[in-house]
Amino acid sequence: VSVCVSVTGQHSHYRHRGKMKHAVVELLSLTGLVFGAGGFAPSIEAPLVTTEQSPVTSESPAVPPTFLGRHNATVTVHAGDTAALACYVLRLGDKTVSWAKRRGGEFHIITIGYHTYHNDNRYTLSYEYPNNWKLQIRYAQKRDEGLYECQISTHPPQIMRVYLSVSVPEIEIRDPRGAAVTEAYYRVDSTVGLQCVVTPAPPTRPVRWSRTHHPLTTQPERGIRVDTSLMGAGLSSWLHIARASVRDSGNYTCSAGDAVNTSVRVHVLDGESSAAMQHSTTDGGTLADCPSLALLALLASSLILAAS
Repeated sequence: VSVCVSVTGQHSHYRHRGKMKHAVVELLSLTGLVFGAGGFAPSIEAPLVTTEQSPVTSESPAVPPTFLGRHNATVTVHAGDTAALACYVLRLGDKTVSWAKRRGGEFHIITIGYHTYHNDNRYTLSYEYPNNWKLQIRYAQKRDEGLYECQISTHPPQIMRVYLSVSVPEIEIRDPRGAAVTEAYYRVDSTVGLQCVVTPAPPTRPVRWSRTHHPLTTQPERGIRVDTSLMGAGLSSWLHIARASVRDSGNYTCSAGDAVNTSVRVHVLDGESSAAMQHSTTDGGTLADCPSLALLALLASSLILAAS
């Protein structure tokens, strides 16, 4: 009896394992059909697999870089100020921006990319994020005036032109009678009076006096007074030196910035030299309008002293 039970149980076990194996095979087949059909939705059919290639479509070329802003603009600066020439470029990509100056038929490269190729270190490329390739010229001078070109290295190159205008005020030194002078003669103990006139008035540069590069300001203890005021469209600056002595002789400069200046040579004379000049001047005046006469007077005085 025990043997029969064992054989019967073993046969039942094999039959159960066969059913499980058959169920697993059916499940795998069903899973393959589901995924092949794209899911359980009965309306979705699996796409047909073909060996045909899709048609090749040509892509439109990339949009080229371009300038942003007005072409042929004019930038005006005063002499001594910093000139800033803007160049806004959109979609530069792998292209390069350069600056150049045209002078007649000549063409001078100034910058290429971030690098400057000019022997004047006043010229620099100042890039401002995100797209301004700005050319800066420090201490602008009249010789910097002209036509500048900002270029993009496309083929052919794209060009934006900017004209730089440098305004240089007129400056001169006058004596108390209003005559322009480059040399002025005074006698000892007289008052030196010099007027510096700048037209038009520079908006960012004050007018200053100096003597051999040393600034001169109002100094009552030394008898020096500087008075600056508006005069029409310009500026007037008076330099007065009371009770002038021989030590006050020298070069005096009036400046309105680094690029605008003029000088006068002051002679303060004493003794016979001073007396010889006064016959053709007013009290405390100058002989700036006839320096040759002053030199003759000095020569004559020297000869008289030598003969005595």
